[in-house]
Amino acid sequence: MKTYDKFLDYYEEVVRGINSPLEDEVEFLKEDCIMEYNSEAKTILEVACGTGSVAKEFIKAGYEVTGLDINENMLKKAEKNIGKQNLILGDMTNFDLGKTFDVVLCNYNSICHLLTWKEWQDFFAMAHKHLNKNGILIFDINTLFEFESITRDFAQFYTFGDDVVCLEMFKKTGYFEWLIKIFSHKSGSDFELITEVVKENSFPISKIEKELKIAGFKILEKVDYHYGQVSAESERVYFIVKKS
Repeated sequence: MKTYDKFLDYYEEVVRGINSPLEDEVEFLKEDCIMEYNSEAKTILEVACGTGSVAKEFIKAGYEVTGLDINENMLKKAEKNIGKQNLILGDMTNFDLGKTFDVVLCNYNSICHLLTWKEWQDFFAMAHKHLNKNGILIFDINTLFEFESITRDFAQFYTFGDDVVCLEMFKKTGYFEWLIKIFSHKSGSDFELITEVVKENSFPISKIEKELKIAGFKILEKVDYHYGQVSAESERVYFIVKKS
């Protein structure tokens, strides 16, 4: 599940462009999720922490944050944000940190990098295992509606100086595939084409809810990407659930 290696130099800005600004994301997670449902929380485990930009903001807000990611190159970037001592190289479906946390956070639909339902089940089990009593798990998904919509007509371009990044998505059997094309400027009219493939998947919201209950969670709230009511046409959905 190692992803984004060639894309890493552009990752931050593209992720922010697809989702929401970092400040808005952190504000929502802190005020509307953590303060609302676990106001005494002090410790956070961020799974699939990426470059550590979200973790950095929570540390600045006074939380004790540990970041876990499977991608070594991501963690090297994250070291600059939150320090090596706060980071762990690991698989979100199979890890044992030997301690528990008040909050487990999996942001920017990172769970969608898990392609099989068994992997989603394993992640829920890991999150439950690493939460304190009454601790909360917060994660968000790209919905099947979102993926299906993107594959019908989607090509997004980003410019970085003289470089251009193009994102396209295709539906495959049992998953969805991002094709990332990087046109890296060399000199004059000379560009190098670099490609990278990233696979993602999602499942019906009702199936996720049922599995969370089986895994030992109580669902506190589901929130649409725009922080409204979840509907059949929601594109990005947050789940806030409590260990029961």
